[in-house]
Amino acid sequence: MLKKTIILFLLLLPLAAVSQSPDCFQLREGKFRIADTRAGVITIADRNSVYQTESSEALKAVVRFKISWQSDCSYTLKLDKVLRNENKINFPLGLEIKVKIISTSGNTYTQEIHSSLTNSAYTVTVTKIN
Repeated sequence: MLKKTIILFLLLLPLAAVSQSPDCFQLREGKFRIADTRAGVITIADRNSVYQTESSEALKAVVRFKISWQSDCSYTLKLDKVLRNENKINFPLGLEIKVKIISTSGNTYTQEIHSSLTNSAYTVTVTKIN
């Protein structure tokens, strides 16, 4: 009986390692490249403990969000200020984006995004660049 228990434990050990949450602490601050393939836009995000500023040359816009971490791997961005908007994009007051980091690999991670602008969620690849 003990032998079967040990074998079962050894077989389940790799599953436990795979199912652990990603290590998101190192992603709380820094500079990131967000590749939004759905929109065809590359955005550079500069994140500190209070704000995330996003700039996109394709959109000719720079916006600042207030960041609020709900857990190690999930946070909410609330539009704080539009700093540049050459294309006159309608950034609605109250714009809120919920982000969940679902996997990490080296300096790259995948995040799932829910926005107050859309009904569906989608995933985006992000690379930490500093």
